[in-house]
Amino acid sequence: MNMDGITARDMRFNPPSFDPAEVAAKVADDYGLIGEWAPLTGERDQNIRLRAQDGRKFVVKISGPDEDPDVADLQVQALLFLEKGSPQIPVPRIIRTKTGSCLSAIINQRGVKHALRIVTYLDGIPYGDGAFPDAENLQKIGAFQGEMINALAGFEHKASRHFMPWNLSNGIAVSRDLWAEAADDVKTLAAPLLHRLRHEVLPKLNAGPSQIIHNDAHPYNLLRSDAVSQDVVGLIDFGDMVHAPIINDLAVSAAAFHRFGKEDLNSVENLLIGFHRVHPLSDAEVSLLWDAMTLRVLITILLSDIKLNLNREHDADPDIIEERMEAYAMLENICDLDHKSVVDRLRAACRA
Repeated sequence: MNMDGITARDMRFNPPSFDPAEVAAKVADDYGLIGEWAPLTGERDQNIRLRAQDGRKFVVKISGPDEDPDVADLQVQALLFLEKGSPQIPVPRIIRTKTGSCLSAIINQRGVKHALRIVTYLDGIPYGDGAFPDAENLQKIGAFQGEMINALAGFEHKASRHFMPWNLSNGIAVSRDLWAEAADDVKTLAAPLLHRLRHEVLPKLNAGPSQIIHNDAHPYNLLRSDAVSQDVVGLIDFGDMVHAPIINDLAVSAAAFHRFGKEDLNSVENLLIGFHRVHPLSDAEVSLLWDAMTLRVLITILLSDIKLNLNREHDADPDIIEERMEAYAMLENICDLDHKSVVDRLRAACRA
């Protein structure tokens, strides 16, 4: 897929900012829910937590002005598909309106309609907070992701192939236009990688087994019950869902835990072992995992710079700056390692 010609505006990093009182009134009318409100972060959606009067907790999600309503429906239908076919998997549940609809809408002052939906709030803390998981529990996380892939198998939706900036295999990572605007530090570091990624890796990746995937199981979307517990008790944020190569789903998680775990390849191996145990991967897929992780790192840096440039007039978001720095350090690590040796090690982990 050719992403040349793509611009920062196409990324849709423009969540709405409705007044909480306006949202509260809409939710009370459509859902009959009232309570206490607290803002949550969101890259493309405005997210607000609602603690209802009876103690139940929800997340109200309002799509951005450029988001196709079908994309919101994709996420809704995926959660309904999981609820029906794999109710044991801990993901948010869709809350219906008083008339039984899974989606509502709210209109801004310019007359633009934004899709609005409500899901249950999952208790727990992110794996990014607290102790880093050991080998056994990294395998459990990998196995959980394999279960998610199996659970989503067969799910189809007309919006599943929409343009998603975080899709590792759509060409964003090697876009000539984006790299022309990239910062000099990463442009120099990444230059030796781009030709092979564009002409060898992406064609192989996109020819492999694909389906609709969650695409965002990083340590802050995977939940555990407390800072020392290791079992997965929830997976949140289906906003990056897309039809893509299955190996991408593992690559997203592996890149994040590898970075979070100070570039320890053991983290990647154990996630892979757990995933492969539940959803067996071909040798060709395993051979592409490290490259898919590299694509994730490149996209993280490129999109971080776009976000920072979009907010140039305001205080830079420290979380974006930190993520960019960590991704850059991981890219340095990738460039320092022998590619063949890493791939051989990952392939051997699946044969052990």
